Amino acid sequence: MNKYCLLFCACLLAGSLAAQNVVTDMSPKKIKKTQDEYNVVHEYANGDVYKGSLQDGKFEGYGIYQWADGSMYQGYFHDGLQEQEGAAFYVDRRNTYQGEWHLGMRHGKGVLRMVNGDTYEGEWANDKRTGFGVFRSKKGDVYMGEWQDDQRHGQGTYTYANGDVYIGQWVNGEKEGYGCYRYADGSMYEGSFVLSQFEGEGTYLYKDGAVYIGHFHHGVRHGYGIYRTANGQVLSGHWTENCLDEKPSKKRKRT
Repeated sequence: MNKYCLLFCACLLAGSLAAQNVVTDMSPKKIKKTQDEYNVVHEYANGDVYKGSLQDGKFEGYGIYQWADGSMYQGYFHDGLQEQEGAAFYVDRRNTYQGEWHLGMRHGKGVLRMVNGDTYEGEWANDKRTGFGVFRSKKGDVYMGEWQDDQRHGQGTYTYANGDVYIGQWVNGEKEGYGCYRYADGSMYEGSFVLSQFEGEGTYLYKDGAVYIGHFHHGVRHGYGIYRTANGQVLSGHWTENCLDEKPSKKRKRT
């Protein structure tokens, strides 16, 4: 039974989603153009500033774009949009992203550091965490595994700050499918999950050595199952919300 709990090991870094500042207007009204030693500086009527080169009126090559609110992107542009390697700082949430870009969106590999101390390091697609990545929260939680559209999705391991560990499948951020949840006190559940709760067939090993094999519903013993206590006593039958149903009494035959 423990072999399923050795599928993954949790470690490393990660984080959550930041707001995006993609340059959408490539030709705002210029009010000032100055030349410094390295680049051309363009100041716009809305307060934005771009330092870098233009090609056919669009940002091209290495440059720095600073929004009026103080947010900033520093890196490469192509055809007016963020492309290849670059770093961005978002003032509204004070988050930072450093990594790869494509068509103005985070795409490829990159690291997101949030003001609350959470981090994410891994793959991105179309500005969302998609692929393999590692999330680490400030309080000590660590998730290492697959993502899709900014949600934990696929196979992954979540290690909680209190010592609990979940290894298994995820769907849209919830534990769903087959998995193993090991508690810090030594107890363990292995079986089916739905919306992060024990649901369907599973096995629960208690810290005192007792074990239950059977059906669960909404996280508790419910349905047919067998419970063996630590001293070897066996209780089997239908369970309702963790309680074994009483056996029906035999009816006397009519005379």
